[in-house]
Amino acid sequence: MKILVYGINYSPELTGIGKYTGEMVAWMAREGHEVRVITAPPYYPQWKVGERYSAWRYRREEGEATVWRCPLYVPKQPSTLKRLLHLGSFALSSFFPLMAQRRWKPDRIIGVEPQTLIHISEPASG
Repeated sequence: MKILVYGINYSPELTGIGKYTGEMVAWMAREGHEVRVITAPPYYPQWKVGERYSAWRYRREEGEATVWRCPLYVPKQPSTLKRLLHLGSFALSSFFPLMAQRRWKPDRIIGVEPQTLIHISEPASG
């Protein structure tokens, strides 16, 4: 099965949803699924992009899954506004790589949503 995973956090982040998303993708690949990931460079929990990565360039990685790392703004001191800008920068930079996956035609798409957006959407959901 072709599976596309879309989310801002992913391995090699050692804590939080990035760790678990990476483990889930590794498991799906071991089970024989073709997995692609659209994500950002690792930055959490330090709020600093990892040494081997760039916050300003796209990067494609091959391994158990094909991973596209999209640039994003990472604030040194996160605040509500800066976190929204951070999430918005990922949404913008990942738009074209995400739309390009339509040609691949994934069977399933898994979206991993940051908790911040869940809290923002709660009042709207009733």
